[in-house]
Amino acid sequence: MCAAALFFAVALPASAERLWLVAGPSDPSAAGIAKRAEPLYRLVPDGFVIQTADCGDKQNVFTWVAATATADKPALAARQRIRKLVPDAYLRPCDVRPGSLLALRASVVDRSIARIPEGASKWEAGDRLTLLRPLNDGRSLIIVRYFVSEPDDLLEGRRERVVLANRKGRHLLLDNDCVDPADASAQRAYVAFECVRGLLSGHVVHGVLVFDDAGKKILESKNCRDPKWAGDRVMACDAESVGTDGQLQLQRRRVVVGG
Repeated sequence: MCAAALFFAVALPASAERLWLVAGPSDPSAAGIAKRAEPLYRLVPDGFVIQTADCGDKQNVFTWVAATATADKPALAARQRIRKLVPDAYLRPCDVRPGSLLALRASVVDRSIARIPEGASKWEAGDRLTLLRPLNDGRSLIIVRYFVSEPDDLLEGRRERVVLANRKGRHLLLDNDCVDPADASAQRAYVAFECVRGLLSGHVVHGVLVFDDAGKKILESKNCRDPKWAGDRVMACDAESVGTDGQLQLQRRRVVVGG
C-alpha cells in the first residue's frame, strides 16, 4: 500500500488531468478488444474502451476500463471491488490527453462491435471506431459507430449515432441513425449537422438537423446539405432536387432557427 501511494505521488503539470484507471484486457485492434471485453460488460456494465495513446503511451493499444478515479484512495477501493468480478483487473495512472474521448469518459469502441460477423466485407478497421468532432464553441459531437443485426442489410449492420457532449458535461443522444454525419457547427446554444437520408432518382440526398444544448430537436431541413450559419439564428444549406434532365440541382436555402 505504501509503495502504491508513493507511485501515485508523481508531480504533474498544472494543466494535466490525472486519472487512475482500473483496467482489464488489452488488444492491438478494435475488433479484438470488442471480443475480449464482451463478457466483461455483463459483470461491469459501465466499462468502456480507451486508446492508451490518450494516456500518452507511445505504443497505442485498446484497453477495456472498468472504472476511473481522480485520487489514489478511491482508485484502490475501486480496484478491490472490481477484482471480485474481474480478478485480473489492475490499476494504472493516466495523464489524459485533452480533447480525447477518454477526457469525456466515452468509449472508443461500442460494445455492439463484438457482434459483427466474421468476414463482413463492408467493415473496415476504422469503421469500428467512435469519433470525436469538436465544435467551435467548446462542445463536442461523439459519432458512435455501432452494429445492428438485420437480415439482408445493404450496409452489413453499419450504423452511426450522434451524441452531444454538452456544456453541463452530459452526453445526449441527438440522432440514432445518421449515415455519414458531417459539417457540424454551432451558434449560441444550437448545433447543426447533416446526415445522408436516402436516394432521390439515384442521387444521394441529405437532411440538416439542428438541436439545442438540452438535446431537443429544433428542426430538420429535408433534402438539404452543407449547413452554414448565415446570421443570428439563420441557417443556410443547399437544397437538393433533381431536374428534368435527371441531374442533381442545388439551390441555397435559408431557415430561421428558434424564436
